[in-house]
Amino acid sequence: MKKTIATVLALLALVGIFAGCSQQPESVSYVVKEEKLAAEEYGIGFRSGDIALGRAVADQLSAMIADGTAAKISKDWFAEDIVKDNPYLEDEAIPEGDDSLEKVLQKGKLVMGLDASFPPMGFLNENNEIVGFDVDLAREVCKRLGVELVLQPINWAAKEMELNSGNIDCIWNGMSIDNERLAAMFIPKAYLANAQVMIAADSSSIQKISDMAGKKVGLQTGSTALSAVEKTEVFSQIGELVQYEDNVACYLDLKAGRIDVMVVDEVVGRYLIRTK
Repeated sequence: MKKTIATVLALLALVGIFAGCSQQPESVSYVVKEEKLAAEEYGIGFRSGDIALGRAVADQLSAMIADGTAAKISKDWFAEDIVKDNPYLEDEAIPEGDDSLEKVLQKGKLVMGLDASFPPMGFLNENNEIVGFDVDLAREVCKRLGVELVLQPINWAAKEMELNSGNIDCIWNGMSIDNERLAAMFIPKAYLANAQVMIAADSSSIQKISDMAGKKVGLQTGSTALSAVEKTEVFSQIGELVQYEDNVACYLDLKAGRIDVMVVDEVVGRYLIRTK
């Protein structure tokens, strides 16, 4: 009898162990927190002297906005039209001797520098092809200019060097406009509104910017997320600032619990939450 009871108890213990092993960890959802760090706009960067090329690309993009082509591309990626035509940031005439557009037309290609790990603006798909919202816009612009689009992945932190060395003709990859970039390159106009936001677990205690005090904060190196964080009153109280080469790695570390909060472009952050 004792042996039977012992056997039954052992079997019940095993069942309990297996049941415990089969339990899945509670699902965690990640959200964009309501308080934004900074409002921004996206623009396309060209070498400071390449006014003719920059204006030609901007004019084609404006034409795409006017005829609805840009709206169609936007709806394919975001299910809504988020592209806006804006005035030129500077009323700068094309200087005499500026042959930047002519050079691109003669060689028959526009080399576009981008961070190929910046979804949904530009990234590698499952077939290892570079795709994205900005890629589709640029491809249509090049079609209208009669040139081939060449996609050149770059180190985002070295983008100005890549541009000024002539390795690329433009930077077009969800690039936020700020005073530093306006001084370093020619950005004809803004085409999309953006903001720097915080992403954290829905259940996280981090709800406001001030809640980043003592926390481990992740962001992409060389991005305007860094400057946005540096301008906050809580910056000096942040526990640790972790910088990543790309936003995907940062988001995956957030989900793995290696950082507490991520600061990122809202357009990119919402896409990561939906797809990663």
